[in-house]
Amino acid sequence: MDNSNSSNNQQFESVRNSILTDASNYGSQNQLINGFERNQDRNLNNTTQNNESNQGENKHGLSIFQAAIFVVGEMAGSGVLALPKAIVETGWIGLILVVILCFNAGFGGTCLGACWDIIEERFPEHRGRTRNPYATIANRAIGRWGSVLVSGCVQFTLFGASTVYLLLASQIIQDLFTPYFPNITFCTWFLIIAITLTIPMWLGSPKDFNFVGIGAILSTAFACVFIFTQIVMDGLNDTVDPVKHTPHTFHDFFMAFGIILFSFGGASTFPTIQNDMINKKDFQKSIVIAFSIILALYLPVTAGGYFVYGDDVHPNIILSLSDSGLVTLANLCMAFHLIFAFLIVINPVCQELEEIFQVPHEYSIKRCVLRTFMIIVMIFIGETIPEFGKILSLVGGSTVTLLTFVFPCFFYLKLCSQNDSAQPSIEWWPQRFIPLHVKVYLWELIIIGLIGGVVATYSALLSIISHDSMSTSCWASFF
Repeated sequence: MDNSNSSNNQQFESVRNSILTDASNYGSQNQLINGFERNQDRNLNNTTQNNESNQGENKHGLSIFQAAIFVVGEMAGSGVLALPKAIVETGWIGLILVVILCFNAGFGGTCLGACWDIIEERFPEHRGRTRNPYATIANRAIGRWGSVLVSGCVQFTLFGASTVYLLLASQIIQDLFTPYFPNITFCTWFLIIAITLTIPMWLGSPKDFNFVGIGAILSTAFACVFIFTQIVMDGLNDTVDPVKHTPHTFHDFFMAFGIILFSFGGASTFPTIQNDMINKKDFQKSIVIAFSIILALYLPVTAGGYFVYGDDVHPNIILSLSDSGLVTLANLCMAFHLIFAFLIVINPVCQELEEIFQVPHEYSIKRCVLRTFMIIVMIFIGETIPEFGKILSLVGGSTVTLLTFVFPCFFYLKLCSQNDSAQPSIEWWPQRFIPLHVKVYLWELIIIGLIGGVVATYSALLSIISHDSMSTSCWASFF
């Protein structure tokens, strides 16, 4: 017995040191050690059979519905405001694209869930809570360089989304306060909002996400109801000009395509949400529920904006609505959602940079300086490109496409093609077989995602560097 305990302790120390090395770029080592020690103690007190039966279970984690709520709260928000204009620029086929891309993004989410099931099945050290699970999937599928690539894409996506949230929040707040402060321009409001949110950014990460997740989805759901109701009232009361739908260019189509892609771009957080579930194998059910809710939120507002306003729809659908109490309520709901979403989404980017520059985890001057610098960078980007749709299209066509459509399918194919001979330390693991028709579908998603993403990214970059874009920059009005 003593020899067995000694052997277990030596194995524990070896794995512990290995994990510390792998996690050095991803967060607090103390938190990781404590989580791993709790998981290791549980493993040492159970047989291998019990470990396998309890694989993927966390008694204090999220239920299927709670996980679905977090997915919806993460994804729904800016997309519902930008989609109507995107559909107008793609034409009626854009409505079909929304449904197809929603289905494919959901399928990508289930592939990510299956990837994590495989990881836990093959590597017991990942059966507890794992920091940066998406990067872990990439590392196990294609190696360390894949982990670095995924982390970079996640950070770029979150930083871009944070900038968009600031721009949209500034637009909404300007719309709310124009009757009281008519001389304050959008560019000035953006500067005010960014500076105001600097101090909350100095604080640590949010401690309790339950109320935030529920608040995010409720605020978006109520906003969608208010917006759709006002759209129907505008259509019935003929308060808008006759609807026009003029043909748009190839460039406009792929700019809009990037925005549609962004609207379904929450995959970067999927593995983290799955990692917090009671039974991680149920994540696919959460994905089905979540994307059904998202489609139910998106389609009415998107179709209403297309058929009622046509070419006159604003990039932010709220600004196309007639003034009413419903619009004010919708503005308040979306402002609440966007401001809190900004503080949540920007936090992982801050923590990643703090790890790189070795900023202490506790509150310090270094943290304040670094996070203030990040706000300054966002102010520069936002004042230079005040049209949030261009940033949406750039992020949606590039990193969101990779994280949502390309990587999940490719990593799933790679993990299923691996065998236990590739890992000499593993005695055996179950083999995974993908039917031919599923393989074809996976490769179609990868190829179409790459082609569509490249063209959408190229179109967004052309739009950003165009002369018209430079002429709308806020710097021109300041100077």
